[in-house]
Amino acid sequence: MQDIIELADVARSTFYVHYADKDDLLVGKWGVFASNLGHHAELMANEEEDSQYSFTARVWFQHIQAQDPVLKIIARDSAMDLAMKTLHGILRRDIQAKVQKHIPEDGSIPPSLVLDYMASSLMTLIKWWVKNDMSYPPQRMDEIFQQLVMPGVFSTHRAN
Repeated sequence: MQDIIELADVARSTFYVHYADKDDLLVGKWGVFASNLGHHAELMANEEEDSQYSFTARVWFQHIQAQDPVLKIIARDSAMDLAMKTLHGILRRDIQAKVQKHIPEDGSIPPSLVLDYMASSLMTLIKWWVKNDMSYPPQRMDEIFQQLVMPGVFSTHRAN
């Protein structure tokens, strides 16, 4: 807690006015991951979509990169697991909103499986990226996501 309070340059009492505890800071309604979601949604809305559909992960990597100072503090704590679980849920909802209408519902591959695959794959890349000190820029991480994940997703279109 002391590291967070010092980084934020606030008094302990001020922190507790806004957050119940460190976990609330991470995963609460006004927590670290939720703080930029309005900005994130705005950026995602501005991403170009091609005639089929596209899903870019670049803005998510930018969002995570902006959280780097706090992530370095919580990475030493079990709260990181809780934050990543919450982030996974947020990612899945975002992916569902963006791509579900493009996933065929003919029964060959359940749409919920495609959404889980995309969200889990993106979480794997985010965790790897954070663990490796964000050594690649967000654009490169999106390129990796496109190369590793999207061919499988696009194959659901060809399977029909």
